[in-house]
Amino acid sequence: MKEVILVSPKLGIGGIQRAMTNLANWFVNNGYQVTLISCKKEPLFYPLDSKVTLVTPQKEHPGNQGNIIFHYIRIIFYLRRAFKANSSQHIISFGDVFNPLTLMASIGLKKKVHISDRTSPDFKFKWYVSFLKKITYLHSTTFIAQTTKAALWNEAKFANKLNIKVIPNPIREVIVDSTITKEKILLYVGRFAWEKNPEALIRAFSMIENRDGWQLVMLGDGPLLSNMKTLVSELKLEGNIQFVGQVKDVDSYFSKASLYVLPSVLEGFPNALCEAMAAGLPCVCVEGIPYEDLGTKGVDFLVAKRDDIIDLSSNINQLLQSESLRMTMGKNAQSIRDRLALPIIFTKFEEILN
Repeated sequence: MKEVILVSPKLGIGGIQRAMTNLANWFVNNGYQVTLISCKKEPLFYPLDSKVTLVTPQKEHPGNQGNIIFHYIRIIFYLRRAFKANSSQHIISFGDVFNPLTLMASIGLKKKVHISDRTSPDFKFKWYVSFLKKITYLHSTTFIAQTTKAALWNEAKFANKLNIKVIPNPIREVIVDSTITKEKILLYVGRFAWEKNPEALIRAFSMIENRDGWQLVMLGDGPLLSNMKTLVSELKLEGNIQFVGQVKDVDSYFSKASLYVLPSVLEGFPNALCEAMAAGLPCVCVEGIPYEDLGTKGVDFLVAKRDDIIDLSSNINQLLQSESLRMTMGKNAQSIRDRLALPIIFTKFEEILN
């Protein structure tokens, strides 16, 4: 029987966790015996097929609250025990921090390790993470880059010594309810963290003079949520901006929203943007993220200049003021559903194992 081990940092909400559970579900439903190993004891957030064997630590580890070196050593030995107890010859690991730990845990076990960084190559990790990647990545069987930008960056960094394959994230099936009437909603989906840049979106929205009943609805939580609520209060926009928090039924918001904006300055792969496009929403993003792999600027979405709130506001306003442009761009954006369909992308993972 075909077997594969998947290694995920944790199991809660997040891009890696969603990609890993989707990958596990697809493999197990295509004849594979799948073992999903989580490096953190945490409840599942995304649906996982009951046929997947789930391995989690027996107890919580202190993580960054304790000594980081001992924390990593514990994870290495935990993974190694799990690898030795499993007959699969293939391991797929996601995560810049956990890929080196997976590679070290597999030393001498004669297993093929396929790794994928899920953070933008522009992100500045702490020195010890960069050091561990430098000394371990050359021992990987395959390096899976999510975007062409990431592939080129790693080719240069590792002097073409990695076996690099570009496999973007698949798009789950977005269920749009056509019976729901579109509302004047500008949608944001993401963490409230510096790299997602929610402040830029709030300030850009505040600069639009003729909002004509448009509402900015923001889904998610994070360390900056409290600050963003304070900012909205200072701008006197409480009646125009709604904070919803974490939601599982994002599709209902895609169904009733009329516009989506991703203000992020750093993205490994913009999953939420892809889902909004698949839902037929006209979208605005910002230069610097890897949008080139997703479509054509000005055709499938609008792209604002980085660190330019005025330009971001102008691009948003362009779509707010033109229903015909919104309809055309939203229709164009939906082509991403075919290019990044689940079977197409996951088949590429299977090709690597073969």
